[in-house]
Amino acid sequence: MKKTNVKRTIQYNSKIQLLTQLFNKRKTELLAGYQGYHELKGFVDECEHWGIMDRGQEKALDEWIDFLNRWPFTGGTSKSALTPYQRNKAMGKQQFICTMCGRPADEVHHIISRSKGGLNTSDNLTVLCRECHEKIHKK
Repeated sequence: MKKTNVKRTIQYNSKIQLLTQLFNKRKTELLAGYQGYHELKGFVDECEHWGIMDRGQEKALDEWIDFLNRWPFTGGTSKSALTPYQRNKAMGKQQFICTMCGRPADEVHHIISRSKGGLNTSDNLTVLCRECHEKIHKK
């Protein structure tokens, strides 16, 4: 085995261990609030069993580690920025229609702003078109 392959194998193994630790640490909240939980669990299991076989898996490994490092939920009420999942959930709940004017919506607005303690909960989010969103923030 070449030296570079040994280094790469060690690097993969340490990344797989990190992914497994992050996944296990966040498993409960992921199961409760992330639709891709089973996909992630399958990937973790596959990595633990087979290791990393190609560049695609290596990239996926890095992306999952980054995702878990940035995972914002603390019981689903994070004060951090909205995740794509939270945004899509809010948009789907309002059927992508602006709650102020009825036009197609493309933005999510916090009713109580995050700077004033507002959370990323469904009852604190509303869906707006760009024009209505700008009107609210100009007030």
